[in-house]
Amino acid sequence: MGPTRPAGDFVVEFEGVDKWYGAHHALRSVTLGVARGERVAICGPSGSGKSTLIRCVNGLERHQQGTIRVDGIPVDGTGLGLAAVRRRTGMVFQNFNLFPHLTVLDNLTLGPVYSGGEPAAAAEARARLLLDRVGIADQQAKFPGQLSGGQQQRVAIARALMREPSVMLFDEPTSSLDPERVQEVLAVMEELARGGMTMLVVTHEMGFMRRVADLVVFMDQGEIVEAAPPELFFTQPRTDRARAFLGQVMHL
Repeated sequence: MGPTRPAGDFVVEFEGVDKWYGAHHALRSVTLGVARGERVAICGPSGSGKSTLIRCVNGLERHQQGTIRVDGIPVDGTGLGLAAVRRRTGMVFQNFNLFPHLTVLDNLTLGPVYSGGEPAAAAEARARLLLDRVGIADQQAKFPGQLSGGQQQRVAIARALMREPSVMLFDEPTSSLDPERVQEVLAVMEELARGGMTMLVVTHEMGFMRRVADLVVFMDQGEIVEAAPPELFFTQPRTDRARAFLGQVMHL
């Protein structure tokens, strides 16, 4: 069961979504709407279905039952549908997924130029603006291996923004970073939030959830167990499962 929320201008909609990996029921009747400009943080124990859920949004994983829509377009597995959805979603992974043999600038412009047909000069101009926005304009000629993990993740964020997406999807974007690099990535994400970007974020960064999220979604065993504003989720969790999780991650 998902939370009951009023209908609105949803960028992402899940309606009764189920997914299996063989006999493993990874997502169980998930229903959730992400409104335009809303920041939704998804948390829960390992294996609870968090990453699977957001990877279903842009078709990286295929759900078997229910409906997912992005900007009203069904994520139905067809080529045309997936292409349309992926143009509207930006995805940031745990491990950056940059091309190591390309410069930072080329990592950003490869897709728009060779897949989207954008003129190279226009793509490069947009890329430089985005690199400046994420604070690494001076790194554009370097290769990913010459950058810190935090810098690489900021390149990955800028690359996702090149799509001019309706929604940004973050799959534990700080989990592979050294502790001192985490804040520089979170600062970029907070700037995106202040700018009104719709965001769906899988994270264990509790401080980020409190500061930025409009809604915290707690998942366990493939289900949405609770969904509440952060001030309620962190101070008045309704279920034993959420209380136990918060006790572990916040050492209560």
